[in-house]
Amino acid sequence: MEKVIITGHSRGLGKALTKYYLDKNCPAFGLSRNLLKECLSENLQQQAIDLSDSQALNIWLAQGVLARFISATKHIVLINNAGTTWPNAILGKQNAADMMQAVTLNITAPLLLANHLAACKPTDACLKIIHISSGAGRNAYPGWSVYGATKAALDHHAQCVNIEANPNIRALSIAPGVVDTDMQAAIRASDADHFPMLQRFLDLKKQGSLSSPAETAAKIAGIIDDQRFELEAICDVRQYS
Repeated sequence: MEKVIITGHSRGLGKALTKYYLDKNCPAFGLSRNLLKECLSENLQQQAIDLSDSQALNIWLAQGVLARFISATKHIVLINNAGTTWPNAILGKQNAADMMQAVTLNITAPLLLANHLAACKPTDACLKIIHISSGAGRNAYPGWSVYGATKAALDHHAQCVNIEANPNIRALSIAPGVVDTDMQAAIRASDADHFPMLQRFLDLKKQGSLSSPAETAAKIAGIIDDQRFELEAICDVRQYS
């Protein structure tokens, strides 16, 4: 039996991924600041937690809740989906609190979760670590030096995990494309004086060029199940269209 752990599961892409796996009768564990009140199922366990608080996350992990969740399974999928694009601003205009939150949420939390599950999983269980990355981690964009750096870190983490050659652990960092979520709405609310790419995102919405969360979730799940997963550390959903 496969079990999946999804961060940021209460909205956007994380919510769509949670629904996808629940519809497949897959036991899921969601971690987010808010509990999901829709798509409730006996196969869903949840924990309300601020993943940008690394101390709180570390204390919670030490309680062994996830260890118990995966204790009797042979196939485990961790989807590190929670993240933030803030601060959407050029260097010198970035808010310090936003910068610290971005680094903790986008990097520290995924790495803590991956390490914890690798340490406590059954010895013969297969662990797939999925980082939801971004093209911003692979290409330079004005106003996204912080966001891009955090996503590049996830790409590099996946590459390092894979060359460690643990036969029961694989990592993949997936860029999901531009998805129509609350995150995109927040980007469109950025200050034009601080974020040079604002018009691009306004145009993408106006032109109907955003992918739906459900469509993207299905593509990501397909990539996770694809045999090519074993050969890659970095990919983009648009490569699988």
